[in-house]
Amino acid sequence: MRFTALSTVLLALAQHVHALPVKTNETSALDITLSRVTDTRIKAVVKNSGSEDVTFVHLNFFRDTAPVKKVNVFKNDAEITFEGIKRRFALEGLAEESLTSLAAGETFEDEFDIAATSDLSSGGPLTLRSTGLVPLVTDGTVTGYLPYRSNDLKIEVDGVKASRVLKAIKPLDRRALQTCSNASKKSALANALKNTVTLASNAAEAALSGSSTKFNEYFKTTSTATRNVVAARLRAVAKEAGSVTATKYYCEDTLGYCETNVLAYTLPSQNVIANCDIYYSKLPALTSTCHSQDQATTTLHELTHAPGVYSPGTEDNGYGYSAATALTSAKAVLNADSYALYANAIALGC
Repeated sequence: MRFTALSTVLLALAQHVHALPVKTNETSALDITLSRVTDTRIKAVVKNSGSEDVTFVHLNFFRDTAPVKKVNVFKNDAEITFEGIKRRFALEGLAEESLTSLAAGETFEDEFDIAATSDLSSGGPLTLRSTGLVPLVTDGTVTGYLPYRSNDLKIEVDGVKASRVLKAIKPLDRRALQTCSNASKKSALANALKNTVTLASNAAEAALSGSSTKFNEYFKTTSTATRNVVAARLRAVAKEAGSVTATKYYCEDTLGYCETNVLAYTLPSQNVIANCDIYYSKLPALTSTCHSQDQATTTLHELTHAPGVYSPGTEDNGYGYSAATALTSAKAVLNADSYALYANAIALGC
């Protein structure tokens, strides 16, 4: 593995310091019941089926009011492209408005229209399901994860009616938007992109020829095929961070989704990325702590979401070290945080 001046400094800073271990609430889980309200409007009932009260982050989950991915939509066993946003949020200092607390047995409901974030104009039979891991929170800090799973909901969609549903996000006029008009933020983003080139390049090299044990920790396999895929995606991220040609990367909020606790977000269908204010105020340029967030790994995380960088773009299957390392290999290879965490680990010698 190549060590640049940056990685040498990071190793010295880290001194093999690891973040505090996180726990999983193994006695709790969230059960999701999906039902049809009308046409493409769906209702989800989320129930704490465990024996303990829980608090979790509802960003990128049910109850999030932004156009985030709440269900996977399939037609003929192929997933339909999601046209909403994916948000990265802080792991610490989480404000109450981003959290939901449920007592054992308690439920809440959420309604949303799947035609607002997917092109369903062709109509026909669809299958909807939701499964994954939601971040568990204690005292405002992510400390583990809760698994969730829904029923499979099968519906027949009228394509004409679906095409009349107002899209959550309209196509951006890229000519009318400056990527960055704030000099300070422009400089910070340029530095983050430069650091991302180094982090992603070194992680790509480690994926190909580095420790198989370390690779297995984050991607749950040591197969050559998977190592090649991970390395290829990381190389693509490094290339994009050095050129910014496949994406439009804004240093400020362009779509209005930078609410409390959100660091940055990606609109994969348009290969658009935008940073939020706390990306600059809350994150260091580079962290010296294993599995902590910083500007560079946040940028790396977002770049993996964009299919224009490497297709398919990643999902948010597991957020934070605890959830990311609990995924199957198939899920980890398509998980944005797995790449950010692995790059951080390679840089710091975690």
